[in-house]
Amino acid sequence: MNKYLVLILLSFFYSCKNEQYDLEKRFLENYASGLATFPIELTDHFPRQLRSEKQLTIKYPASVYAHDMAGIIFSHQVDAMEFEKVKRKLNLNNFRSYNPTDSIFIIVGDTINYSEKTNGIPIPNFDAYERDFGLNSKYLPEFYKIYALESKTGKYLEAKNLSSGKNLPEKWKNGYSRGIATNEKDNELIYWLCIW
Repeated sequence: MNKYLVLILLSFFYSCKNEQYDLEKRFLENYASGLATFPIELTDHFPRQLRSEKQLTIKYPASVYAHDMAGIIFSHQVDAMEFEKVKRKLNLNNFRSYNPTDSIFIIVGDTINYSEKTNGIPIPNFDAYERDFGLNSKYLPEFYKIYALESKTGKYLEAKNLSSGKNLPEKWKNGYSRGIATNEKDNELIYWLCIW
């Protein structure tokens, strides 16, 4: 009887291990294909090696999920040394950090009307990563720092995939934004690219 129990347990653990391996393999394939969808010069700030727990959101151009924008958002936790390495690189390159609730942000795809905002930095709606801060709130928690690496106006998708730019200022009807949000509390890094 004990032999059978041992065999059942071993086969159960083996299948769980294989299932975990398959999930990890699919995640890496999705991540690689998501990055490959966009020009390398827009995704070169994303990590190429992944070592930890992660969350991935990809909005492919013209897909059913690409309402108001296309892009990729990747979140993962790293060890303290890797986290400090990324922060040091951001600081050495003189990228300014912002608080998630700073009024400078224009949140692409938000329901708030930003059309009268003459200056601002567009960032994605981090709705998959946010905590509940109330109606129309698309902010990361206050302990994050947001580094907008680059944002440019213009048409970076095929015409059929471009957003209408609803609720955005005339200057930012179309364009892209990319950057990194840092969470020192949990050594978490969120990389983004959004194109609308």
